[in-house]
Amino acid sequence: MSLNIINNNSNVNNPEKELDYFTLNKRVFNELVLTSRPKLVLYQIISYLACKVTYKNGLVGVHSEIHKTGLAKELGINDGHITRYLKQLEELNFIKLFNTTPLVLQVLEVPQAPVFNDIKGLLLYVHMNPQQFNFHRNLNRKTAFFETFKEYNSQILVEKIKNAEVPEDHPSNPTTEEIEDIFGFKK
Repeated sequence: MSLNIINNNSNVNNPEKELDYFTLNKRVFNELVLTSRPKLVLYQIISYLACKVTYKNGLVGVHSEIHKTGLAKELGINDGHITRYLKQLEELNFIKLFNTTPLVLQVLEVPQAPVFNDIKGLLLYVHMNPQQFNFHRNLNRKTAFFETFKEYNSQILVEKIKNAEVPEDHPSNPTTEEIEDIFGFKK
C-alpha cells in the first residue's frame, strides 16, 4: 500500500501565512440566516467576532482591545445600534458579554470552548493561562487588560489560594512516621 502526500499545500506548509477560516456552530447559520426573517446583521456581527476569537477559548477582547464603536465602524453599522445587536446575540446564547467598555466577550458557538460563569472566572482563567493570549511576551497588553478589571484582582487571588492544592508526594509534606512521632521520641 502506498501513501501519497502532497507537500505543496501553501495553507498547511507555509508557517508565515495565517489560515483564512473561522469556525462556528451550524446552529448560528440555521437560526440567523435560514429563517423566514433572516437576521443578516446579527450573522455579520457573529461572523466578525468569530474571526477575532482567541484559539481554544472563544474569547474576544483579551488578546487585543476592541471597542463597540470600532466594531460598528468596521462593520458599517450605526454606533447606537451595536449595543442592541450584541444584547440580541447574548439573548440567543451565541455570545456571553463580560464587559462593554472595552468589549470583552466569549463566542459560545466556537467548538470545544470552556464556558465561564462570570468575569471572575474569566479573569482567573486568563491569569492561569497567560500563554494562550501571548501575555508572557506582550506584558504591556497583560498590564492593560488586568488594569481594566483591577477591582477583581484581590478576589481572584483569594480564589486562586482557595483552589490551590499541594500534591501528596511533594517534598515539603511530612511522612506518616513524622506525623505520628512529631516530637521524635521513637528515634
